[in-house]
Amino acid sequence: MMFKKCLWIVCILAALLLQGCLLTKRNQISIPYQAVAITGKASPTLIGQLQFDILTYIDIKVAISPKDADLIVEVLDDAPNSAIASYGATGQISAYDLNDVVIFRVFDKEGRELIAPTEIFSVRNINYSPHTVLSSDTQQAQMIEDMRKELAMQITLRLMALGYRK
Repeated sequence: MMFKKCLWIVCILAALLLQGCLLTKRNQISIPYQAVAITGKASPTLIGQLQFDILTYIDIKVAISPKDADLIVEVLDDAPNSAIASYGATGQISAYDLNDVVIFRVFDKEGRELIAPTEIFSVRNINYSPHTVLSSDTQQAQMIEDMRKELAMQITLRLMALGYRK
């Protein structure tokens, strides 16, 4: 009998503790717009992550067409590239930098520019070995995807700042 009471007390305490552990809806930032559209030359990864981040962190709808939106995010350029970072003692490449640059601007449906063309970038350094070419290609693809997720969050943070402008 005492064991059952202790078990119930433990269960109730566990429920009360878990109640405060991120089980509540995240507060979203309000901005003075109803719908946002994403246009331009963005990769599918960047568009998908940007839509996810906007819906998660901002109280706004994502429109498919710019004519249905009162806020437009135009991606002017999304260009990943790589550059040799260093050579080994034998003259072979030992590391290279992976860069992803996104240029975007934000304007409303009247054409007023809210965020001027802005360049954001992400850089990763990759060690290279000719013995692991296949795995480095996979690693490079994963890093580009992670970098685009990071860039999408940077754009989302700039959109969130629109809620604080007067």
